Amino acid sequence: MTKIMISARVDVELNEKLETLAEASQRSKAFLITEAVASLIAREEWLEERIAQAVKAADATDERISHEAMVTWMESWGTANPLPPPKPDIQLPRKQPKS
Repeated sequence: MTKIMISARVDVELNEKLETLAEASQRSKAFLITEAVASLIAREEWLEERIAQAVKAADATDERISHEAMVTWMESWGTANPLPPPKPDIQLPRKQPKS
């Protein structure tokens, strides 16, 4: 695999942490940075794919959950009485088939 050099400015504290981790793991800073960037990209690609799947699933139905219902549910997280996930409370008009 062909490799290229890139550079980035990091603050002193982050560099010190990177140097400490490199020493402890007996890896180079370049190796750790490459691993970190690869991990970030894989996570973002995974997230984008899941979002695309969710949008496709949402587009396949006429039902939606309102913002208000989602906020109420999410505000119950971490409380003594968390609410169950909301059910769809908005019905969109059915799309008419194209003639």
